Amino acid sequence: MFVPESRREELRRQFEHFRQGKMSVTKYEIRFSELARHAVWFVPTDRERIRRFIDGLGFQLRLLMTRERVSGVTFDKVVDISRQIEMVQGQERTEREAKRPRGQGGFSGAPQGGQFQQDQFQ
Repeated sequence: MFVPESRREELRRQFEHFRQGKMSVTKYEIRFSELARHAVWFVPTDRERIRRFIDGLGFQLRLLMTRERVSGVTFDKVVDISRQIEMVQGQERTEREAKRPRGQGGFSGAPQGGQFQQDQFQ
């Protein structure tokens, strides 16, 4: 498929600054791989591809994936590990939210009736 030089240059620039942001790991990996095809000299080896992929992950995932950067695993394995961590983080978030007490709103500082009773202190 022919891609004009101007479009390839635009895709290279996008790849250079590409980050996960709010995307899932799956969506991030798909877009990362699409852009990487147009910036092959940025990722000439599997190890460099892994480094760039991990560097573009969100902070918590990037922190947890640091070991994989030097462990000699394949790119596909790094993506799989990232997805597993993301899934566990989502489950933890869901469990935390389920345990959170559900009240009728936030703390207002007022007694449960909703109003301070001033004569109580007189």
